[in-house]
Amino acid sequence: MTEEIGSEFHSIPTEQGCGLTYPIPGTLAFSGRTAIETVLLNLPKAKKALLPSYCCDSMLEPFRRAGIDVGFYPVEFEDGLIAYISEFEDANILLWCNYFGFHTPMPDLTDYVGCGGVIIEDVTHSLLSDRVYHPQSHYLVASLRKWEPIACGGYCAAISGELKHIPTELPCSGFLESKRAAMEMKAAYLTDGDEEKKSRYLPMFSESNTWLAENYSRLSIDPCSQKYLAHIDMEKQKSIRRRNAELLYSGLTNTVRFLFPLEDMDCPLFVPIILPEKRDALRKELTANQIYCPIHWPHPNANCYSNLYDSELSLICDQRYTVEDMQRIVRVIRRFLEG
Repeated sequence: MTEEIGSEFHSIPTEQGCGLTYPIPGTLAFSGRTAIETVLLNLPKAKKALLPSYCCDSMLEPFRRAGIDVGFYPVEFEDGLIAYISEFEDANILLWCNYFGFHTPMPDLTDYVGCGGVIIEDVTHSLLSDRVYHPQSHYLVASLRKWEPIACGGYCAAISGELKHIPTELPCSGFLESKRAAMEMKAAYLTDGDEEKKSRYLPMFSESNTWLAENYSRLSIDPCSQKYLAHIDMEKQKSIRRRNAELLYSGLTNTVRFLFPLEDMDCPLFVPIILPEKRDALRKELTANQIYCPIHWPHPNANCYSNLYDSELSLICDQRYTVEDMQRIVRVIRRFLEG
């Protein structure tokens, strides 16, 4: 059995639980991009949006397609994550993003809302948190596949009222079959260590992700992914993620800088650490030890700036992994950084 940690989810048997609980009733879409697109279709008067300068390019793409101008408010690391919203630049939409499943307080936007401003909150990272969204928000969006081994999945909802325009078309069967085949092949590789399987499923994942990025418009979630989400043991997953994150904090407190203090943790998607000088070298060392930690995010194709793009590394803590796996991550990081 291979000792690989991280990277794409592999196929996992359906759990027996009460399923994923959504913050409010909404619509299940193909992806997070589709969720944002759906909300924008319900806001036909939107002309300009203000987004966080620390974000994924996939969050920007639906705004580009809708012909909406985009500006940015600064999100930086200054002994912690700081978001500044001082000017709204005539934007009638503001996108707020929660980060990594840690508490990120939203500033008081009463005046902005009072002048007709609309707040869309991306709750992807806080989806399993006890406090998912802020009371000032008007719409919620999320990518579900960041949390679970599903082919696709997004969520969107209106805090008040209903979404009049929702996605209804099913995804392409070829995409679904290819993504599931890649997940099943990875599961087999993790059991038998057959490198030939890995050489086959890696390009399948890459091709599936490329197709998803370009073909998300007006699509709904597929029935198999929806069924899987309806049976997960959410409380068990929360418990494992919190335990794993606490182990990383305990083992690395005197070795790395964390983006958030432990007391701000709710239910972590990842454990983000800050390494302004050694991030890429550490990531290379982790990869050499079959530990695949992502960067959030590659700099988007937009004129925005944050010092987090070049310094953040996301440590794996999800429900696939054990206490021993967390200890292994700690050992590799400490050995590299402490010599």
